[in-house]
Amino acid sequence: MIVNPFTQRNLQFAAQVGVSDIVLTYPGPGLAPLREAQRMVEDAGMKLTHLERRVPHLKFVHRLPGWEAQVENFKNLIRHMAETGMNVLCYNWMPDDDWQRTSSTVVERGGSLVTAFNLEEVGRNVTDAGGKPPMPTPAAQLWENLERFLHNVLPVAEDAGVKLALHPDDPPLPSLLGQERILYSNAALRRAIDLAPSPSNGLCYCVGSLHPAGEDVIAGILDLASHIVFFHARNVCGCAENFVETWHDNGEIDMPAVIRALKASGYTGTVRPDHAPSMVGESNETPGYEMLGRLYAAGYLRGLMQAA
Repeated sequence: MIVNPFTQRNLQFAAQVGVSDIVLTYPGPGLAPLREAQRMVEDAGMKLTHLERRVPHLKFVHRLPGWEAQVENFKNLIRHMAETGMNVLCYNWMPDDDWQRTSSTVVERGGSLVTAFNLEEVGRNVTDAGGKPPMPTPAAQLWENLERFLHNVLPVAEDAGVKLALHPDDPPLPSLLGQERILYSNAALRRAIDLAPSPSNGLCYCVGSLHPAGEDVIAGILDLASHIVFFHARNVCGCAENFVETWHDNGEIDMPAVIRALKASGYTGTVRPDHAPSMVGESNETPGYEMLGRLYAAGYLRGLMQAA
């Protein structure tokens, strides 16, 4: 689970609802921030195991000037993670930096607030996307850059005992604002694995990212099971061009069936409660990542896992 903000109080909340593994948002370069986070998590009785979100990557995704230095920083991050016992680094190949939405104030159950994406309103970004380079990079070049990156960093990851977990594009569109995208389907995730077979070349399977694209997420889990090293559970309604996030228990994705598929596939890794609604009294300054809704999601998912 990601704890936001990363405080001892919120870590205690997570521990109280049964969370075992903490996922850290990238805290900046160097070993010291990871060591401090590790101390706080262990003081709360849990393990710091995963890192994701806001890892700098746009230079090597587009092969912009300075991409070699950014790759070296990524390698150093892997080494520092290993020194603190962390074993999964979740990254993405989104050419505009991160996930995008066009609203963070859609009203859901009981007046809670959720995020939404509508292609007709694109450009009104309310989340993490930091923009794209002035010139778009063609899809073929994105694939070539990904292959180069993997062959560059996987030996370091293998030596460190860290698995890379590639997250699909969100929203799962083949093109957005004139920039092509490449990782929006089960087939694309399979292709990414085939680029560089390695025990450290893994996937973060996010059902909430893939379902709006019309992908069969149950089939995807079963087909890609041996490569899934991290799992994001979130629920949605709609299609890739126009979707709304929901509570984990009331979207279009059959979450009990998803957890049963994970169990059937032999998956034993971390299931992270992904984006959840903001609840009454919360600021909604970090839509999808306020604490209360994700604490609810953690309990709901824990129940599904026990039932499975």
